[in-house]
Amino acid sequence: MSQENVELVQAAWAAWERDGLAGFTEYWADDIDWRAIGGRWRGKDAGRAYLQELLGSFDELRAEPIELIDAGDQRVITVLRYSGREKRTGIEVPPEYFAVVNEVRNGKIVTGREYATREEALEAAGLSE
Repeated sequence: MSQENVELVQAAWAAWERDGLAGFTEYWADDIDWRAIGGRWRGKDAGRAYLQELLGSFDELRAEPIELIDAGDQRVITVLRYSGREKRTGIEVPPEYFAVVNEVRNGKIVTGREYATREEALEAAGLSE
């Protein structure tokens, strides 16, 4: 099941790249609970609203998964690089990194916990190096 969970999370990020927010949310459970670095939301509608506001601040916001880690217990860690151009100022945001620990159940992402670093995500998942 672990490899299937990694593949599901990988497919969710591929859907983000291909179809944007609409594609990404197809992989979420209806009652998804996500703790972002900048806030928290529960449920698909709240998640769409949160991310749509974020996307509205950028021209070309990109989120690129650079590593996916099987964390066991139906959890997958994704290390992401994001970048874009801020709409208001036109300033290019240099690439930044963060990590997300997702829990997968019944073929859907049910939780997301964002961490500022890969190391913090590994520690939260009990996989400290």
